[in-house]
Amino acid sequence: MRIQFVYAFQPDNEILQSPYCITRNLHRYLKERAEVVYNVWDSKGLLDLKPDDILIGHPHYDHNTVMQKVFRRNQQCKARCTIHPLHTARVNDNMPFDFMTRAADKVFSICGPYWYDTIEQTVFKHWKPKIVRLDMAVDGHNFPFLRKKFNPSGKRRLCYIGSTMPQKNLGYMTQLMATMPDVELDWYGGDSAHALAKLPNVRAFGWLTLNRKVAQKIVDDCDIMINTSISDANPTTLLEARAWGIITACTPQSGYYNDPFFTELDLADIKKSMANLRHLLHDASNEELMLRATKSREEIETRYTWDRFCNTVWTELQKFA
Repeated sequence: MRIQFVYAFQPDNEILQSPYCITRNLHRYLKERAEVVYNVWDSKGLLDLKPDDILIGHPHYDHNTVMQKVFRRNQQCKARCTIHPLHTARVNDNMPFDFMTRAADKVFSICGPYWYDTIEQTVFKHWKPKIVRLDMAVDGHNFPFLRKKFNPSGKRRLCYIGSTMPQKNLGYMTQLMATMPDVELDWYGGDSAHALAKLPNVRAFGWLTLNRKVAQKIVDDCDIMINTSISDANPTTLLEARAWGIITACTPQSGYYNDPFFTELDLADIKKSMANLRHLLHDASNEELMLRATKSREEIETRYTWDRFCNTVWTELQKFA
């Protein structure tokens, strides 16, 4: 079997963040089992597709890039598969890939269960029969469990690790923090010019490399990570926070829902969101939070692993061999 694999950057990279960690781990896994030809997703060249090749790749928005050309020129091979994050509330983020999905044999969708479970209510409902859903993954060696105790009730802090991209919906986070002036939030990746950073109960740290020292500071200072996205596939930062021992709270539109390890934040009911956060900040005991953090870490080590991610892809690709 020869696999044509298209993704971001170079497969020998050591960058921890997505999408580069996907490139590295999936390329390594596939190469141990088959012949793999790697192509960078923003390449403007043409793939040398053979009749027996299996293609799996992340499409780029530029029409002149390699995956776009395969489908626009209708290059044929044994199977053509796409792989990319899926979220449907911001239609234009994924609609440019619709023509490829219609022609693809399989669609590997990197997303939390919320987007898969609700896709039939969206303009992307015709994608569902082709979708194989992939949970993101975390390398436990790179993200060790650091939690020894939580701060006492009334002294607990929130944190947010992320950018100001529209899907992150920081307007809601700003509203939430403005309505809870007694609650403090640390923003890693923060933009000092953003309205959120200007609130007196918010500290914005700007972009930092999430090494062991920074991670330990986040865990020591903060107890709960929040994410208020309106259309986000499944932020890896939430899984990384769980790996460290931080309690996570997010909107279903962050991708994760109906899950005891993600306290729900409701975009339509800010009072409910506040009540759920205040329970974690004030009512939950240290023992309760430590038990949740420990069990959460156990699930990171069993469900959100690169072996599971890659094996799911490999199992499906073998069906075309």
